[in-house]
Amino acid sequence: MFRQRFGSFMALLTRDVNYAARRFLSSANEMMDARLPQEDLGPNFFAKNIGSNFMRWQSILKKHPELKTLRSKDIINTNRILGKLSFTLEDILSKPMILYTNEMTIENRYIVLKECGFENITISLLSKFVSAMNRTIATLKSQNHIPFETDVVERLRGTFTDIELKLPAEWDQQVEEIHLKILRQRILNCYLQQKLMATPSDLEKIWKTYGRLRHKSFYSVQSIVDVLHNELKFSNERIIKNGFLLYGDAENVRRIIEEKPNIAGHNIRELLYKRPKIMMTSCDALLTTLKHIKHYGIGEDAILRCLEILTLGPDTVLERLKDLNEVEEFKVLSTNPRVLRLVHYQNKARLRLDYLNQLKVRCASLHILSCGSEAFAKFARDGSDRTKGRDNVVYLSKVMNKPENDLRNILSRHPNWCHIPATQVKNCYEYLLGKTFTTEDIYNNIHLLLYPIKRIQEKLKQLSDPDFLQVLKFDRSNKKLTKNESLTLVLYLIESEFHFTGDGLWTEQHTQHVENFNNLLPDFPESLNKMYKYGLKPLTSATISSKPQSDGKTNEYVFS
Repeated sequence: MFRQRFGSFMALLTRDVNYAARRFLSSANEMMDARLPQEDLGPNFFAKNIGSNFMRWQSILKKHPELKTLRSKDIINTNRILGKLSFTLEDILSKPMILYTNEMTIENRYIVLKECGFENITISLLSKFVSAMNRTIATLKSQNHIPFETDVVERLRGTFTDIELKLPAEWDQQVEEIHLKILRQRILNCYLQQKLMATPSDLEKIWKTYGRLRHKSFYSVQSIVDVLHNELKFSNERIIKNGFLLYGDAENVRRIIEEKPNIAGHNIRELLYKRPKIMMTSCDALLTTLKHIKHYGIGEDAILRCLEILTLGPDTVLERLKDLNEVEEFKVLSTNPRVLRLVHYQNKARLRLDYLNQLKVRCASLHILSCGSEAFAKFARDGSDRTKGRDNVVYLSKVMNKPENDLRNILSRHPNWCHIPATQVKNCYEYLLGKTFTTEDIYNNIHLLLYPIKRIQEKLKQLSDPDFLQVLKFDRSNKKLTKNESLTLVLYLIESEFHFTGDGLWTEQHTQHVENFNNLLPDFPESLNKMYKYGLKPLTSATISSKPQSDGKTNEYVFS
């Protein structure tokens, strides 16, 4: 009866998996094409790298088209580990979907089966690993997977070599009727309690969050605990708090320590302790990510400001680094020391940028685009279209090679300098360079970068008119204005129209009064509701203004 039910269950499961895979196939291929170079995973590829012939693989791929969605290197790695475990080509051809399983998963499952006392591990058994774990020990023995004389409990207990594991005496009764998965979980609980001093509450949290840990080999768990204790000096409490580390691969962590001993002069052990999740990234992936970051001219110091970047896959990082040059608001921030925060939170930053654009908010700083949900919601509700000016200062410091403090001190003389987005400053700077003004000319008149290019163009055109200069009663004995003098005059002429209050930097679209502004305020997208990661929906009474509130006084703007 059990076999009939199990057979029906497996048939249903296989049907559902194949159906889901077929639905996924089309979109997966499109995603792969967008991210990676086109790979020809046809019969020729499998015949060449796995074995057999074209016709055999053509038939297999027709039955299992999902295999075409895999990456070539993953297929080759899985085939390699299967060969290492003594599986033959015919074994693979009999269960070709085994290639869909990650190489590390296959090796781990093989070790688990060995730890439990399985003999003659076939590729069919390996492909049905989860089903085997859900059977009782008695059933597995009756099916000749485990010898009758094998004491499974004692065999699993003896797997732990770093402590003398003590098990409850009552386990000797009816242990044969316990599902293997449950037995392994109970033994692992005893290990965590005795090795890490985990409490029942700790265990409950671990299993609630990291349920797949029950399928991890005991050897692997011991190895990673040893590395965390002895190599990285993790306390028991810290390991339990970061329970995902029990999934970790000890050899991978050792490779990271050996092959990348430091980042920007900081010991990698300290960084792994500070951001444990980095250990879940493969060493090869981590090294590739570092290579991508370096290729885009970003120093390792930037990594220290956003260690989370090392938890992303290298393909994801590369794609997002490319995107920095496609979005104007991102491009101007590419020289910022914290640019990797923008890379790490790029999806969130794009959504926030789109929303702020709907609100006609121009000053979307790197901090606002990547900050926590509450801070962003507060910014959107308060409606203050301004920043602290850091993005502008950092950008100008990089392109002008000037100290940040000096730039901030000069820029802060303008009363409205924090209301100008970095994109406008960048565009204006590049425009003036295109007009053959030098960096030093621009620096001497740096406040001009805060003004609309259209107004600068108008004033430069006027200054090129001799009649206009005559109206100004400007006499230099027929000598032409220097570049520096031209920019100074442009700034003077713009502000003279606004009584030197600093209001010359506002464009018409930012100074015009908006009636019933509250009715124009767009709602947060439905996905940005209460429980969404970008914070609460802004209050409908929120208002946004491009200019600071006036107190009725007129302040004179001093240029010097």
